[in-house]
Amino acid sequence: MYSDEMKDYNLQKLRVIDVELLDPAQCKLIVESIDSVVFCATDFNNNAPRSVSSLNLAFLYRAVASPDKGRVEIEGLTNILGALKQSKLNRKKVAMLTNEESSSSALQGPNDPISVVLVSVSPNIFGEYETPFGEFNAIKREGEKILSDNFPSLSYTILQMGMYEDNFVGESLDILFEKVTKKDTDGTENKEKRRRKINRRDAARAVSDALLDDELEGKTVEVWTALRG
Repeated sequence: MYSDEMKDYNLQKLRVIDVELLDPAQCKLIVESIDSVVFCATDFNNNAPRSVSSLNLAFLYRAVASPDKGRVEIEGLTNILGALKQSKLNRKKVAMLTNEESSSSALQGPNDPISVVLVSVSPNIFGEYETPFGEFNAIKREGEKILSDNFPSLSYTILQMGMYEDNFVGESLDILFEKVTKKDTDGTENKEKRRRKINRRDAARAVSDALLDDELEGKTVEVWTALRG
């Protein structure tokens, strides 16, 4: 329930919709007329599938009854990106018909927020975990590659988060960003990166800030909290 304590967050404007990301039709419906998407959906608890780690009967049933239905990180992301691209194309066509000055084929205006912020995880945080659909880190990297390579008309930022930690990592500390290079993506970097953590609220702040940060556009960055002391 909305309360006065949360008024600064404008939650009175929030609408919650239950959607099946593996259904292209539902994805098309929820992104209609949307400018930006923050994609942080996952089939995992840490690096273990939800159907295994949480013993959630719904997830377990889906995994057993429909093993080929797909993965949120891959097929679900692809559905959302395809729907967002089509929505932007449709609006672009309307603009071109009503305003000759809007004849550019670009889907990104000069003052628009980044189209997609993909919340991922650093390859250094979790160990390898084999699932029926592939290894955990490989699935995460495949989703990132789909965004960067298969949808060039959508501006994007990929945030590889450190380990979420609310008990021992303070809130509102400085957030650090480090650009990921090809050398980093195999997860063989030094042990120091494995200790990187971030408070969940700061992770949310980093995501919202990334939408308007031109310096992060088109980049994959690791994100973590700078610890004091």
